[in-house]
Amino acid sequence: MKLRIYILTTIGLLFSGLLKAQFPSTTQQGGSAFPTNGFPTGNQQGKDAKKKATSDGRIGLDDSTKVVYGPTSTKYFLEEDVFNNRKRLYNIDTIVDGIHNYNFVQRNKNLYQDLGNLGTAIRPVFYKAPEQIGTLLGYDAYTLYTFKPNQVRYYNTKSPFTNITYVPGGGEQDLLQFELSRNIDSLWNVGVNVQRITANKTLIDQTSTGDNSAISHWDFMVHSNYQTKNKKYSLLTYFNLSDHNSKDQGGVVVETGKDYQGMLALSDNRPILTVASTRDNSYNLHVYHEYVGYKAFQIFQTLDYQTRRIRFGDKGFSAAWQTGFYPYAFKTTSETAYRYVADTSITNHVVLDSVYNESKYTNFEAKTGIKGFYKGFNYRIHLRTRIFNYSNPLKPAYDISNKNENFLGLWLNQYFKDSTRAFGEIEFSTGFENLRINGEFQGKWLSVGGSFISTPPTLVQQRTYNNGFRWSNVLDNVKTTNVYAYTNLKFKQLVLRPSADITKIASYTYFDTLSYVQQSKNDIEVYRVGLGLDFRKGKFSTTNQIYYTTTTGPDLIRIPKLFVNARLAFDLLYRKKLFIQTGLEFHYKSSYYGDAYMPAIQQFHLQDKQNIEGYLQADAFADMRINRVRVFFKFAHVNKGVLGNGYYASPGFAGMGRVLAFGVHWLLFD
Repeated sequence: MKLRIYILTTIGLLFSGLLKAQFPSTTQQGGSAFPTNGFPTGNQQGKDAKKKATSDGRIGLDDSTKVVYGPTSTKYFLEEDVFNNRKRLYNIDTIVDGIHNYNFVQRNKNLYQDLGNLGTAIRPVFYKAPEQIGTLLGYDAYTLYTFKPNQVRYYNTKSPFTNITYVPGGGEQDLLQFELSRNIDSLWNVGVNVQRITANKTLIDQTSTGDNSAISHWDFMVHSNYQTKNKKYSLLTYFNLSDHNSKDQGGVVVETGKDYQGMLALSDNRPILTVASTRDNSYNLHVYHEYVGYKAFQIFQTLDYQTRRIRFGDKGFSAAWQTGFYPYAFKTTSETAYRYVADTSITNHVVLDSVYNESKYTNFEAKTGIKGFYKGFNYRIHLRTRIFNYSNPLKPAYDISNKNENFLGLWLNQYFKDSTRAFGEIEFSTGFENLRINGEFQGKWLSVGGSFISTPPTLVQQRTYNNGFRWSNVLDNVKTTNVYAYTNLKFKQLVLRPSADITKIASYTYFDTLSYVQQSKNDIEVYRVGLGLDFRKGKFSTTNQIYYTTTTGPDLIRIPKLFVNARLAFDLLYRKKLFIQTGLEFHYKSSYYGDAYMPAIQQFHLQDKQNIEGYLQADAFADMRINRVRVFFKFAHVNKGVLGNGYYASPGFAGMGRVLAFGVHWLLFD
């Protein structure tokens, strides 16, 4: 309760300061908190304003002075740059390159698989090891849509800065991102970010009436940064509220005599689930602060507090169970499980009409340490402590209360005179039950690296309890070893980017075809080679990426062998004011048995029923910019009907059909 009061009080103080703020003036600026393409941009330089200093060293702006602000007068910085002692400022993105890729699959270069609609459950196409050691929650189907510490952009604005993105994306999908920031004074900045995602159902029951909304997602964040006059102490913090609501459909009902590909030709497919829904909401408080006594000796601390509540309900559980969607049903009076089989009578079994799953999770994490740099050498030592609680109101015996985990970490980095770099890090728990090692050498022509991580399976893999899924497992740590190499080769207008990646996974933990947790006794190895190819000649450019992947060991990690992204673009300038880039984008994945989605536990699982056929998807686009306004038009899936009736994004979920999308990005600097 005290912590909640503290959070609300802090937000109130930030807003009261925001309302009272005058226009400050500083030399370091800020920018957007939303993902961009990362290109340096800007075309208008703000003129210096007359300044007046207060007695405490804070600077205000003389309102009588005429000031012109623009993209180059507003810059942002990231927490990781402060953390790693890098003095780096980023320009606000104003280029048109890639702005039409508004959905989360395409903005992440098609490296994720969703359910064919904006805001639906999403997972990586390629195997991805955990990013940190420790017992993680495991409900990650919607976390890509929420703000992360490495995405928050902190800034120090000379004038109020506003960034508005609105995309009525076609196919009844909408995306709104709003950002406002300004300085309280020259040392303290406060910003607000809002993100709204909505989408309608793509599978509509023929008898369905009324509300057909499928996705409703809200993100609200308040962030702030402060630095003392002598630049010894810095504070970066944000508070984020995320609320994701999904009306789960379970995939398409395949009619008698048809297969999945035949269903693509129908316009009124029926969903398996009609009254199922998920709600995943969380509150996150993040604080990073540091004191720079000397360059070679600094003290830092990161604090994180998170609370999450994940709920799923389906009042049509019995009917969906009898179709085989839910693998098991449990009696209320015993732990006896009944699996539905089509040729077996179930009339004498007691099956509940509804299913409900709920998990509550709170986590407090503190990372405290020292760091510093001298010439080209950087070091960092930290102690990280996690205290978490996990509970299921349906099964209190599965609860975990005040579980404590402690880790010690060391990070070393060396920059050499020839601009090459080498770094290494290690983090381990007391007793070495959990371990993470990572290192890389970045050379002029070739970069090589490797990592090893040993960490427990997630909480949802360890214990779950509801009508259809019940387990309490004692599982071994999952161990992942990875080695990789990559390089960039430039030949005038041609750039080649070859890469190779080998991953070995021991005790791989997964969800089987019945959505139950299993752990592999045999190791799995994943081999991947890639080639990027970029070429520019005059106004024409092309960007391409190809991956070829194969696996050995048990067939538990399903990855398409061939993965291709390609873009052909042509740049135009109309009347010296309107910048236009138009072209085609292509994406292809070869056929594979992609993982299916089980909403009752918010997990993707193995399936052997539907082969996701290989399909080449093409999108036509026109991205435009005039002054500080960017606009795009996108004709998605323009080739539908040419190479087939469409494709499946995930088992049972067709990819978006041919739709026309429109979006606008508007930057305001005063």
